[in-house]
Amino acid sequence: MRSQVIPPLVLLLLLTACGPAGSDLVPVTDLPDPVIYALTPSELPPVGVSWQQSYNLTTSEQGYKWSYIAYQAYQPGSLGVELESAFAVNNDVVLYEVDMSREILPQPPQALGNIQDVTWKSVSQPHRVGDKSAVWKTAIGELLTPVWWLEFYQGHAYVRISLLGFPDQIAPSYIYGLADIVASRLPRSVATLRSDAATIVATQIPPQPAASPQATPTLGTNPLTPTPTAVVPEATLPILSYTAPPGERGMVSYFDDTGNQLADGILGADDILVDQGLGTAYEWVGWTDLTDPVTLTFSLEGDVSITAVKIGFNHREGLGVFVPSRVTINGKSFEPDANAVPNNQRSDLTFTGPFSGPVVDIVLHHRGRGWILVDEISFISGN
Repeated sequence: MRSQVIPPLVLLLLLTACGPAGSDLVPVTDLPDPVIYALTPSELPPVGVSWQQSYNLTTSEQGYKWSYIAYQAYQPGSLGVELESAFAVNNDVVLYEVDMSREILPQPPQALGNIQDVTWKSVSQPHRVGDKSAVWKTAIGELLTPVWWLEFYQGHAYVRISLLGFPDQIAPSYIYGLADIVASRLPRSVATLRSDAATIVATQIPPQPAASPQATPTLGTNPLTPTPTAVVPEATLPILSYTAPPGERGMVSYFDDTGNQLADGILGADDILVDQGLGTAYEWVGWTDLTDPVTLTFSLEGDVSITAVKIGFNHREGLGVFVPSRVTINGKSFEPDANAVPNNQRSDLTFTGPFSGPVVDIVLHHRGRGWILVDEISFISGN
């Protein structure tokens, strides 16, 4: 089953529409970081697959502080052996300046990710949570992946927990159990709410590039058009700088954190979710079809002659990662085969020139919906 993570902006718009209520005003500056009340990986249900954090965002706006955390556990299937499985747990905790317990709970949005017109059904509650709570469920996709959504108000807090991929037989006990964990942490008084602001939330220092590659490149075949023959590089040209879209966030972050990840010599692994010591998926920069085409502009030293351009791609259909349908380099177009990089692998594709510098434009076109992931780009000189 494939799950979709609910866009946080949708929920945020619904919540801000509620407006303030009650008394006991607590200014935003006196509110704690809501993440201190949120679910942690060790509290998530066992599903036989390791949980990975796929989203973590905290924001502060006029009237509230809001934290959104998402986790996903994914297991690709093996043909004839086991089915693909995917589970997700999403948790919002929003702290308001005012007591929200008298507000009407917002209904879940009628969209999950890119899936529109979702029909939610209200579920009767044998178990109440907080001052006011509601439970909803739906199904998405061809496999009718079950989705459960529980939300509640408790004092100054709004909490939302959703489960994706859990069968209806077990989802209620899991979602109520998770809600009880969060509810037990929420402050019971304004004085406690204010005192929790002193709680320090640990932050991770952004990973720095390593001095040497952390993985050995996996070379593959190059069934490209119009030049399918691989080029044996003689020299790699130095890259002065490049500009590119910054990347996007999916199950994990695929941002270009340093602005140099496409040219730092650090290669990704076949498993795009692996942590090679710099953070999960640090080596990959990725773009969805919302960024199409993906235009990369590289500056090289001098008026150089380029024999070929080598680009490291990943192909993982179970996670919606595909080889581009077309790659254009300084106006010359190539059309890689969909399996130029074997499924569930990382590989370099070599695009034969000649091309000339010092500026090289590389344009990547999506193969329909999904992701393009690149870990490294290098320029080969025959001189």
